[in-house]
Amino acid sequence: MPLYDVEHVTPLTPDQQSALAKALTNLHAMRFKTPGFFLNVRYTDSSKQVVFRNGRRAVYNRVILRTRSGEQRSKELYDEHCRDIVRVWEEVVGKEGELGLRTVWVMAALTTAVECGIARPKVGEEAEWLKANMDEFRKLAAAGDEDFVDLVQELDSSGSR
Repeated sequence: MPLYDVEHVTPLTPDQQSALAKALTNLHAMRFKTPGFFLNVRYTDSSKQVVFRNGRRAVYNRVILRTRSGEQRSKELYDEHCRDIVRVWEEVVGKEGELGLRTVWVMAALTTAVECGIARPKVGEEAEWLKANMDEFRKLAAAGDEDFVDLVQELDSSGSR
């Protein structure tokens, strides 16, 4: 559901990609109360992209978050989230020169999504939605859907039922 597009000019190792994906997933899940199952992180080597800023060629790392907006999500909350994304990047990748994360954009324009046939809830209604759909999640997990096995384990371990 939420999508983190990591566009990087700095080569990232598979270990760095994994560490970033886990950290971004945990950060988002904790802040916005979204199960990790619904978070996506996509990597694009943008070193060959042609980007201009102020009429000059620019080369930099950036993270673009596509997520839902809502009254419960203020600009200040997103600003804090962006700073945390930069902190995570610096811990995993670095901050000197081209290693640094130049830009974090939040595109809070995702209206809705359907995952595995289940429509996502409105912002602020996640807890009720999880409870209402838990039987379906358990059914999919019992049928062997690995994603839903993980989701049910995550929800059971966090007490979200």
